[in-house]
Amino acid sequence: LEQVEELAAAIDAEQGDPYPGKELFLARCAACHKLFQDGGAIGPDLTYYQREDTENLALAILRPSAEIREGFENTLIRTKDGRAINGFLAEQNNQSVALRGVDGATTVVPRDHIAQLQVLGRSLMPSGLLDDLDHQAIRDLFAYLRSVQPLNN
Repeated sequence: LEQVEELAAAIDAEQGDPYPGKELFLARCAACHKLFQDGGAIGPDLTYYQREDTENLALAILRPSAEIREGFENTLIRTKDGRAINGFLAEQNNQSVALRGVDGATTVVPRDHIAQLQVLGRSLMPSGLLDDLDHQAIRDLFAYLRSVQPLNN
């Protein structure tokens, strides 16, 4: 919590520039997350989330497993033939369970082939995404993340 508060204070201490922040987002976040029209569909689409709260945004980035959005829980299936399948629970019913992997592909496993189904309680998003950035770069990234509309390039 102290680290989150320190980061939030550094972010709010000076103005960031959303244009270089967008480039950082595209390089570090867009493989998994979408913001406005840019990005992937592995993690949550950030466009409609409350992004103006600096502390909550900092916590989500610094400690991705602190709060995992519904539908993005990391789930592990161990099959009776020894395979391990990891991903997000895409769908389940009485006959099968479907997991969406980080590659975007969905794997359907019949329930009678499942030895273990476990929600792991940790995010697939890695920690340390901001570790090599200076305060200005972090302010720029957050300026873009808190943008209320797409940037005109």
